[in-house]
Amino acid sequence: MFELGQFVTECRMAASRQGPASVLEIMRQVVADPEAIKSAVSALSPSASIADAILHRAEDVLVFNATLPPLMTSPPHDHTMWAVIGIYEGQEANVFFERREGTLREKNRRSLRAGEAIVLEPEVIHAVSNPLSTHTLGLHVYGGDLFAAQRTMWHPHTLEELPYDTPQFFKWVAEMTKARRPKRDPS
Repeated sequence: MFELGQFVTECRMAASRQGPASVLEIMRQVVADPEAIKSAVSALSPSASIADAILHRAEDVLVFNATLPPLMTSPPHDHTMWAVIGIYEGQEANVFFERREGTLREKNRRSLRAGEAIVLEPEVIHAVSNPLSTHTLGLHVYGGDLFAAQRTMWHPHTLEELPYDTPQFFKWVAEMTKARRPKRDPS
């Protein structure tokens, strides 16, 4: 059975002793039982703010309950710290980038389905999307306070590197997601 307090304690201990690979093992065990997670934490409502998704926030570890709306997509961004991402419902598609010749170039792609987890190293730059017409739910554990970190985002069209700005980032997410949704027939 998933118990949030115990999960946070185990992740903090594992992170301080062995690092993100240990947290990944804990995450894999947890996302193997999605119903237990769903009974302990709730998906975000459409009107909720990103801050509502924080389950634990400290300088060493932040635990976040991510809800990706249908067809949601994000611009490229970094975290500047390791992250362990576990999906417990739906699917998260990642496009990974590398800096090359003054811009970003796609490096590879990886999709995570319910029951899967991945470690993202501190230097990772990625864009995230939900390819499904249903919500995707995931637990994220970061090796620090993600919301206090100085981070970077890239303009979704020009790939200009910019300081991370939460309101602008989510404005772009809304625009990009709207552009992915099928157009409705007016008749």
